[in-house]
Amino acid sequence: MARILVVDDEEDIREALTEILEGEGHDVFETENGLEVMAMAVSARIDLILLDMAMPEVTGFTVMEQLNNDQATSSIPVIVVTGLGRPEHLEDARTPLTIDYINKPWADNEVEMRVEWALNGKKKDEAVA
Repeated sequence: MARILVVDDEEDIREALTEILEGEGHDVFETENGLEVMAMAVSARIDLILLDMAMPEVTGFTVMEQLNNDQATSSIPVIVVTGLGRPEHLEDARTPLTIDYINKPWADNEVEMRVEWALNGKKKDEAVA
């Protein structure tokens, strides 16, 4: 299955997402800190990132910019996970890497469906390239 990085400053959110994703057979890596995302994404050969936008120190917005500007990470799709569900915040999170959004709170089947869709889309893109 896929190697997925879950980035959220709230431990309970990371644990809940990890449980769902591991239940689907994925290898899951976690961090609470936006500072660690770049190194983890490269060293663990991450296939997909679930990224919270409202984190202290380095926000998800900054992480998205860093991912997008680095050739080693610019092809990793990102699902934005946010409690900032207002349309203007979601628009701010739109980048070439943003493949989908999950609003907090979520239904487990919604996470499973969106992750599967994102991973299937990545496989199709790789097959075309």
